[in-house]
Amino acid sequence: MELFFSALLIFVLRVTDVSIGTLRTLFTVRGRKYVSASLAFCEASIFIVALSYVMKGIDSPPKMFAYAAGFAVGNFCGITIERWIGSGTILARIVANNTLLLLSLREQGFGVTVIHGQGREGDIMILFVVAPRRREKELLTLVEKLEPNAFVTLDAVHHALGGYLASAAGAVSVRK
Repeated sequence: MELFFSALLIFVLRVTDVSIGTLRTLFTVRGRKYVSASLAFCEASIFIVALSYVMKGIDSPPKMFAYAAGFAVGNFCGITIERWIGSGTILARIVANNTLLLLSLREQGFGVTVIHGQGREGDIMILFVVAPRRREKELLTLVEKLEPNAFVTLDAVHHALGGYLASAAGAVSVRK
């Protein structure tokens, strides 16, 4: 029974530290150094405890399995948590020819920059929308509803300065 609880503890510790590590990596890539450093401290502390339990029974298959399974599940959980948090900013490029879409996006609080161009089938509009990632689904749902044939690409934005950035409670300026 002690082996079971030891393996379970290792699994839980690994899920926790790898989930934190996944979040830390994402915040590091986004340049959030203070958040990243804080998460790194927590991650390393938990990792040391988990590793000490594994080293006490290094030849124990249940402990080795718990360690590996915790790593795998921790990656899954970390990505799931990060998507749930929805941190960061996205850039949506929408190629369409629908003025109603443009007006609806603005009505919903999205800042939209329009460039007129020529596509294979004639005149088009290229809409640029920078928005919080937590509004990504809302943005895509609106585009799919009003212009199902639109061509949409999404990219993560590392840094945005100036302009108009949509927020959940209404649009605000990102100029500081």
